[in-house]
Amino acid sequence: MATNGTSPLTGQTLAIIGCGTMASAILSGVLDACAASQAKGDEPRISRFIATVNSEGSAAGLRKRFGDRLEVLQGSGVNVKAMKKADIVLWAFKPYMVDLVLRNPGVKDALVGKLIISVLVGSPVHKLKAAIFGEEYSEKDYGSIYIKRAMMNIAAEFGASMTVIETIPGIPEHFNEITDWIFLQCGKIQPVAPELYDIGGVMAGASGALLSVAFDGMLDGAVKEGLKRADAKKILTQALISLATLLENGEHPAMLREKFSSPKGTTIDGLVSLEEDRARWAFGRAVGAATKRSKEIGEQK
Repeated sequence: MATNGTSPLTGQTLAIIGCGTMASAILSGVLDACAASQAKGDEPRISRFIATVNSEGSAAGLRKRFGDRLEVLQGSGVNVKAMKKADIVLWAFKPYMVDLVLRNPGVKDALVGKLIISVLVGSPVHKLKAAIFGEEYSEKDYGSIYIKRAMMNIAAEFGASMTVIETIPGIPEHFNEITDWIFLQCGKIQPVAPELYDIGGVMAGASGALLSVAFDGMLDGAVKEGLKRADAKKILTQALISLATLLENGEHPAMLREKFSSPKGTTIDGLVSLEEDRARWAFGRAVGAATKRSKEIGEQK
């Protein structure tokens, strides 16, 4: 590990515990960024990559995809082994495996003083720390273990994710900086306070699925009016990209609707129809329901 004043940490080792689809997307972006740094003659932020998996098939798949750029470990005891070697640990195993992975002997000692990034759904920090230290842990037991939660979406595979990252009071600033850098390789990021992490996670991770309902409905309408579904999908996809570009550049949704709507025009007829069907209320309710469920999962033992 190397530092240079206020320069970012370099030469780090990253261990990914449970390297499935989402973790592989993160890994791909970070590996490419580090390779680009090396090509320019700079020391990369992360110089060693370790991934653990359960099955031989998963291990073979990772080796085929990433080659000798990634050290793949599979078998008994590999999770603790990888965490010991790492400067940064990314937890990406299935949430139901929290106790199975974190209650193993040696985990606590392997994590002291390190940055842990968790992308586990429904796994608040207190639950993760309880698995490591036991239910009766105290501040003095876990103060030197730093866990940051992050929630992204499946567009990370294309470098187009939105990731919300939980802010943690008292965490070393260089841990915040390297976490932000990792997820910037997968798209864009937004910090959120712990009490807003559930709703932030829904907006980043689940909103695409909710919007796909509207997308499908509009495609059905286009087909009903005679347009081929493939053509309608191509048109609508670009229309959504155009909308996202306008919103990203400061346009407000209400003002956009006003700009699109002409007196006695097609757009205002469509908007009035949506209001009659309470579409806006339905989507707002869906976001609330998803957020409630996220909180319920986090409270489950």
